[in-house]
Amino acid sequence: MWTERASSRASSGQALVEAVVGLALLATLGMLVVLLGKYQAIAWSTINASRTLAFGCAFAPAGCQAGSAPEDLVASMRESHFAATEASTASGLPALWHDRRGRPMLDRFEGISADVGAPPFDAGASVATSRRLSGIADPVGVVGRLAGPGRFGFDIGDGLRQARVRAQVQPGHPVARLDDSLLGTALQPTATTAVLVDPWSASGPSGDDDSVGARVQQGRRLAGAAEATILAGYAPTRALLALADLLGLESGTDAFRPGEIDVDLVPDDRLAP
Repeated sequence: MWTERASSRASSGQALVEAVVGLALLATLGMLVVLLGKYQAIAWSTINASRTLAFGCAFAPAGCQAGSAPEDLVASMRESHFAATEASTASGLPALWHDRRGRPMLDRFEGISADVGAPPFDAGASVATSRRLSGIADPVGVVGRLAGPGRFGFDIGDGLRQARVRAQVQPGHPVARLDDSLLGTALQPTATTAVLVDPWSASGPSGDDDSVGARVQQGRRLAGAAEATILAGYAPTRALLALADLLGLESGTDAFRPGEIDVDLVPDDRLAP
C-alpha cells in the first residue's frame, strides 16, 4: 500500500515537473516568435523604404547624386515607413516595434540611414572583351564622345542608381546573440533597390549648363581641331562663291555657313503655298 502511494506521488511530481518545463519552453518559444515577428516587420519596412527612395531618385533631377540621399527624400521615407499610425505612441514608432519593457527597438531618426550609389552602366563582358582586343582604352567613351550623348554633355555609362537603407535595431544589445533575458539582439537590416533613372533630364529651357539651350549649343559644335579642318576644306569653295558674288553671277553667298545647321529653319520649297 505504501509503495503504491509513493509511486503515485512520484508520478505526479514527475508530471508536474514536465508540465513546468514544457510551459517554460512554450513561453520561451512564444517570446521568440513575437520577437522574430518584430524583426521581420522592421526588415520589410526597410525594404519598402529602399524602394521608395529609389523611385524618388528616378523622378529627381539627374537621378540623385551618389552619396548621402537627399534630405527631403529621407524625411519622406521615414514618415512613410518608420512612423506610427497611432498618435498615442510616444516614440513615434509603431507599437509593435517595442521590446517587452516598452522601450523602442530603434531610433527612427538616428538609427535609420540612407545613401545612393551610382554604379557604372556598361555592356559588361562584351565591353571588356572589346577593350582587350581593339587596343582602345575606353571604346564606350570614344563612341559616346564622337557619335553619342557625350557630345551633349551626357555620360553614356550613367543612368543606374542604387538606393540603400540601413536600420540599427537594438544597438545596445549583444551582437549576433540574444541576451540573457531574451529582450533581443543587435541587428542591422539593409535593403538595396536598383532603378534606372533619367540623368539626361535638363534643368530647364535655358540658364545653367544643364539647360536645353546649353546642351544643344554644346552638341551642335564639333571639337576645335575638327571645325578648323572643315573650314580649311571649304575655303576654296567659299572663295569661288565670293568671286561669283563679285561678278554678279550669284547672290547671298555670304550666308553660306559650312558645318552649321539651324533645325528651326525650314527650306522655302518645303513650305506649303
